[in-house]
Amino acid sequence: MLLKWFGRSVVIGFAALALSSCAAVEAQRQEQQQKQVKFEQKLDIAHIYVTPDDPPPNKPFTVLGNVDYTEPFTPDAINEAKIRDKLKDMAYKKWPDTLDAIVKEKTDVSDDGSTVKVTAEAIQFESSTDRAMLHKMNEGIVVSPSGN
Repeated sequence: MLLKWFGRSVVIGFAALALSSCAAVEAQRQEQQQKQVKFEQKLDIAHIYVTPDDPPPNKPFTVLGNVDYTEPFTPDAINEAKIRDKLKDMAYKKWPDTLDAIVKEKTDVSDDGSTVKVTAEAIQFESSTDRAMLHKMNEGIVVSPSGN
């Protein structure tokens, strides 16, 4: 009787261990997928360039649309790096699979100095970098010992 009970306990213990292992493997797989998605987004956003100039005349492109925002005047509101990052984020949310550049970026401060308006134009070049290939850049590569 005791042996029968012990045998059942061992079987139940192995089953619990197997189920917990499956859950751990699944959690690890999901974490890796989330890291890949974040990597792809960072890569896509880094790929976008912002300029106050017109697009290059020798590179055919399609206009995707306008990107603009208005905010209260602060030192951060006129910080070029922050403006560039905000334009990239806004445009990437609208055109994640096609955005290549943001051109004609212009920053205007209102006459009374209370607001800042930023306008730009999002474009896609006819011959742009193949994002699918860029996304596969880090497959099999360990960036750091901690896996980040």
